[in-house]
Amino acid sequence: MITVLSYLEKLNNIPVLQEEFHSQAAFHSEEDWRYFLYTKLEELRKALKAEPVLDILCWNVSGKQALSELEQTRKKYMEAFLLLIADSSISPMEYLRPSILPTALLLSPFDRLQCSQVLGELISSYCSQFKNKEDEDTFLIETREGRQRVPLSQISFVEARDKKIYICTRSESFGFYETIDHMSELLPAHFLRCHRSFIVNMEKVKKLNLSEGMIELDNGETVPLSRSYRKAVRAYGST
Repeated sequence: MITVLSYLEKLNNIPVLQEEFHSQAAFHSEEDWRYFLYTKLEELRKALKAEPVLDILCWNVSGKQALSELEQTRKKYMEAFLLLIADSSISPMEYLRPSILPTALLLSPFDRLQCSQVLGELISSYCSQFKNKEDEDTFLIETREGRQRVPLSQISFVEARDKKIYICTRSESFGFYETIDHMSELLPAHFLRCHRSFIVNMEKVKKLNLSEGMIELDNGETVPLSRSYRKAVRAYGST
């Protein structure tokens, strides 16, 4: 699954962009794609508050507050590919900065051919990276339905349930067949086993409740902490 989020306030030719996105995605990839489109800032902020897993951002920076909102979004989604759309009303010096770091640039107004060329290069490049397993910043899930990349920074915990493993982020969970023991070996050192059925991302831990055997996460969720793993979890938290 490849997820695209677009913020296109004040963009006139949205249908052309959508059609070319679907066309180029089908040409370059056999993966399933999902698309989220927003044209109002308040709706965008509500969606981003849930911290969905996003692979590609498409952003028109010509609208009011669009550039500052993008800069804030990039702090959490710097690993996502970014198609930036701009017109002559904004100087390139405003968006060609390390804090924005666009992957591709589409100048508005644009025609279908220009849109097709830019999107073709962007999606081809992303799909090449998507197939690469050697990415230290993401966990690649492979199932019969396709592939799903999950940034390690967005994983809250991992749970073994109903003979499957579920990687859980703030708002989503991704299930696949694997063992919790093998997951402990695959994930980096800050992912600690805290229960026979749970691995927790220690960078997401807000509080240890030892008396109740629970770990409180920064999103308000809790995961169990069993006695056999308490020492290792406490030792990590004190470093």
